[in-house]
Amino acid sequence: MSKKKSKRKPKEIDYTAEGVFDKNRSIVYVEHTYECGIFVTKADEFVQYLQKLFPEREFVLIRNGQGKIQPRPGSFEIEFSQHAKTSRHTLWSGIDKGPPRREKFPNFDDLLPEVQKVLKKFYPDVITNVEDELNEDNN
Repeated sequence: MSKKKSKRKPKEIDYTAEGVFDKNRSIVYVEHTYECGIFVTKADEFVQYLQKLFPEREFVLIRNGQGKIQPRPGSFEIEFSQHAKTSRHTLWSGIDKGPPRREKFPNFDDLLPEVQKVLKKFYPDVITNVEDELNEDNN
């Protein structure tokens, strides 16, 4: 007897559900194409960048609507929400940028002021500390 391999989709997580929701978990929504591996890598790198700057917060990357949407060709767009129950804020759209492909991706430091603005609504002390650290690093 041969066994059929079933392709299981990863289980979709509802981050707003009771028992799952955490106000200290920010959500990074990225729509990106799969035409080249660099799109996947850049999405991962952005979440790692945020985690390094805000180690007390958790960041979750949701790619292409947890696999529900078909990404547009050449797309790389980043949206951010403070947590799963707050609105999304567009940080970057690379859909109309490039070629060359490198223009599709943002400089992460350029997105930081908008991330701080979203987080500052409820966590002003955390943002002040990060700004102080960044200023020390630049000196």
